[in-house]
Amino acid sequence: MFELFSPAILALFFVVALGAGYVRGFSGFGFSAIVVASMSLVMDPFVIVTMAIIFELVTSLFQFKAVYPIMEKPVVAKLLIGAAIAMPIGVSLLVSLDVDLVRIVLSLFILGMCLVLLSGWSLKKKPGTMGQIGVGGISGFANSMAIGGLPVGLFLSAQNTKPSQFRANMIGYLFLLDLIGIVILYWHGRVTVAVLVSAAMILPAVLFGTYLGSRRFSNTPPANFKRLVILLLIALSVMGLAKSFL
Repeated sequence: MFELFSPAILALFFVVALGAGYVRGFSGFGFSAIVVASMSLVMDPFVIVTMAIIFELVTSLFQFKAVYPIMEKPVVAKLLIGAAIAMPIGVSLLVSLDVDLVRIVLSLFILGMCLVLLSGWSLKKKPGTMGQIGVGGISGFANSMAIGGLPVGLFLSAQNTKPSQFRANMIGYLFLLDLIGIVILYWHGRVTVAVLVSAAMILPAVLFGTYLGSRRFSNTPPANFKRLVILLLIALSVMGLAKSFL
């Protein structure tokens, strides 16, 4: 049975949650990938994934109202259709698949595409409905490993989406995606009282980090935002690779 944190793990989780919250507040994504890659080295990965989704939902509640007016709702809806189809399949398949191998392949793909984006390449035309649903499907599958935001972040970066819309799309999409995710995890018995109590202990660090990151976003020139997002995607991909080999 999962027990509450030792003092050492609690202190480590506070630091990780503060940093991940800062990244989430600034970019709109990346929180779960950082928390899972860091804390699953010392805790049960299934517990960490569940807690990360709970944190994402709570932070999104504070941000969703502000970003909703500028969110590209048709884009988010099409991404969500693909994710809603693929995420339950991903959760079921990961029982029989090599999770580390799947993470390595996805991380290498995102890392390679980020290097291409840094060279100045971008999509000249926005993908159609099926393309957006397909990206959502990849994201939904990846979200069973708590890295569902990375494919969508890459997708939006390749389109040169305006920083305000990029961030709004990510916050809105991940909020709705995590609503689906928490239902699936609850169905599988992963949302327990111990997990909820433990999440409540860490939540202040998450919220404070998100607040600081949101302030940083407000002060970041639009020209610098895309480069910072791509560098963040590279860092998260490297973290994913490192975790798979540890």
